Amino acid sequence: FSPLGVFRMIREELLIVLGTSSSESALPLLMQKLKANGCGESVTGIVIPAGYSFNLDGTMMYCTFASIFIAQTYGIEMTLGTQLAASHGVAPSQVIIGTGSGELLKISALMAAGPGAGGEIIAAVPTYEELPAFGTRLGLTVRGIPVDANHQHDLARMHAAIGPQTRLVYVCNPNNPTGTVVTRADLETFVRSVPPNVLVVVDEAYIHLVDDPKAGSMDHLVRELPNLLVLRTFSKIHGLAGLRVGYALAHEKTAATVAAWGLTYPNSTGIAAATASFNDHDFLAQTRKALVSDRARIHAAIDARGLPRAASQGNFVFFDTGGPLKRFQERMLAKGIKVGRHFDGYDSWARVSIGLRHETDAFLAALPGALGA
Repeated sequence: FSPLGVFRMIREELLIVLGTSSSESALPLLMQKLKANGCGESVTGIVIPAGYSFNLDGTMMYCTFASIFIAQTYGIEMTLGTQLAASHGVAPSQVIIGTGSGELLKISALMAAGPGAGGEIIAAVPTYEELPAFGTRLGLTVRGIPVDANHQHDLARMHAAIGPQTRLVYVCNPNNPTGTVVTRADLETFVRSVPPNVLVVVDEAYIHLVDDPKAGSMDHLVRELPNLLVLRTFSKIHGLAGLRVGYALAHEKTAATVAAWGLTYPNSTGIAAATASFNDHDFLAQTRKALVSDRARIHAAIDARGLPRAASQGNFVFFDTGGPLKRFQERMLAKGIKVGRHFDGYDSWARVSIGLRHETDAFLAALPGALGA
């Protein structure tokens, strides 16, 4: 189908559900039905999907389709921002919604580059590379600090690397690709110790999948630390990577600056889906349970073979295949399974994402043959 064909098909399905053949009458009918089912909220006179919708084939799916009828409007992200603020115990003005957390990572680098040449970013190696890579293109120097023997951020070495040229410190927690976390206590001590003129970006893309009781979010610190940004995304546990919705939490003084650097405007379909998913607590609990369970299954299979691995807390595992990564990739690909790319310093290690249950089953069935000499 062409994109226009898909749009028309979805529109026609919605018109049938709403009991009308007229696009002109569809919006009032949709708003009326959403209101009647307690899932509408007024924003500048427009009622938008927010939270649970009436039960068709799933809250998020319906609100996504319904967003077609309000695609011509602005301001839909205001409801989501208000709900996010309440969940984190901050003011709505402290929430900045971005086109995925990727936009907010780039904004962070732009803020660091703003004062001119000579600035530095400190980040772990390996880690998620979007911010460091973009910083390099902006002329910033990236000082990579190797992870420690447990594949975790070496916070002591990162702190020791902070100097007069340091403008930003990036901590991805849980880390990608290793999946490891640093404890809440250690990370909070680290964040508080960073000089106030240095921006600390804590990327919590995978925080919902953490089951280590000693780990935790840094969201509470944005109420008092102007040099802290905490990033979240709807791409992981919410499963909305293609719709590009993320957000930052920041101190009142910093939030306005981050928002002013905005590169794009949030898309209404992504916001509608994110709002519905955020409020669908049963879905999130089920998704978390399934992902954590399959992560444990894969870890158990790796442990049974005596292979080194990281203590992943994300929706992926990271382990030593015991041989060349390329060979493992090729053997897995022959079974229809694509394994993650190579990471410097981890020549024999593989990063494998956790998908649906049957996909995990397929991976576990293919694992013995792919690991063979």
